[in-house]
Amino acid sequence: MDIILRILNVVFSGVTIALTVLMLLLYFKERRIQPRSLLLSAGLSLIMLFFFILLTGARLNIMIATALFIFGAAFGVLRAFFVKLYYRDKQVLGKYSLLSLLGWGCSYALAILLNSFDSALLASLGLAPLLLATGTQIALNGTLFLRRIMMQAPTSQAV
Repeated sequence: MDIILRILNVVFSGVTIALTVLMLLLYFKERRIQPRSLLLSAGLSLIMLFFFILLTGARLNIMIATALFIFGAAFGVLRAFFVKLYYRDKQVLGKYSLLSLLGWGCSYALAILLNSFDSALLASLGLAPLLLATGTQIALNGTLFLRRIMMQAPTSQAV
């Protein structure tokens, strides 16, 4: 079973690196901001955290874990206000900053790297940046969701 988990760790690490490179290539392009996509992204971040904990067995004191998640969430709310949202062609578009991608990608890669060693302590330490990043992603997407649904469509004025 241990060998299967190590193989899965390597495979999913490769997939994560490939997806991060793909995101780097596409990240600076403006994109449609849809409420459904924002909720899906937040949900997937939470699911990834759950599966990381389930598969690795990493454990962290609940008070520390909660504090890290809340700190990450506060950072996510702040970052959400640096995303420029605007209307064009009856769609809401937005541009993200590189900071959000780098923060999430680095924390997830660090968690995977620390978990690849045969140490419960290192696996638990790897959980800390992942909790920060997950809190950030959920708050970022949640805040963008609220900003998006509260945006008023521009009114066309007759001349």
